[in-house]
Amino acid sequence: MSKKVIIISPNPESYITTSVCELLLRENIFIQAVIVKKFTFKRFKDEFARDGTRLLKKIWNKLILKSKIYDELNNENIIFFRSQNNINLKNVNELSQNGTSIINVDDINSIFIENILKELKPDLVVFTGGGLIKGNILKNSGAGVVNCHMGVLPMYRGMDVVEWPILNKDWGNIGLTIHFMEKGIDTGDILKIHHIPLKSNDTIKKLRVRFEPIMVTQLTKTVNDFLNNNITLTKQKLEDGKQFFIMDEKLLYLAEQKLKTYLNKKWISVK
Repeated sequence: MSKKVIIISPNPESYITTSVCELLLRENIFIQAVIVKKFTFKRFKDEFARDGTRLLKKIWNKLILKSKIYDELNNENIIFFRSQNNINLKNVNELSQNGTSIINVDDINSIFIENILKELKPDLVVFTGGGLIKGNILKNSGAGVVNCHMGVLPMYRGMDVVEWPILNKDWGNIGLTIHFMEKGIDTGDILKIHHIPLKSNDTIKKLRVRFEPIMVTQLTKTVNDFLNNNITLTKQKLEDGKQFFIMDEKLLYLAEQKLKTYLNKKWISVK
């Protein structure tokens, strides 16, 4: 019998969500449902309070420009990855043809979603974006809710954890972590850490874009390995790291300069 998962998605056309869904299906993992968080005024208000004007840029990039934001970048982006791997799913609504329920909600932590989880009894829930998950959802998600964090845990919890290790000149701790979500911020058990080496032409923007296909690959592989009992969990210790927050624009500029200086010195020495 194939394993059953439920996906939580930030929008129905997310490149990461649709890529993860198609790759999981290829592993004979049945997607019972995709829970899509609606983009409402309340969601905009909540995310604007957290992200400020960055949210406007994010909306412009993700919902309006879409694939155009990758045009000036290299071939290590999610669009090229999808092409190379023949990923054709463009909208999660297409999955309904194969028996997947598509559930659009204002609140992913509602009693309504809690009851759906209790009814469907998934083996696992895979989170690909959509906000914080509360305890009532976490405890009804089979083995748990798996997330891909764009930072190396436990050292870098929270926000902008691609940028903070660069600012700290912590070059060996740039990467991502597949982990279980819990009530704390990025404090759940670790399934896998994947370090990402820097390249000579990296900028923070290019690095973030380069993360996306790696996140898809690592999340899909780790979910499959876990469901087949091939993963050993690692518990985090709170004292081994700390939570970071959105980086100030001046610090962001400084991080970019540190990255440029480091790469220039590194590749000059290599040559």
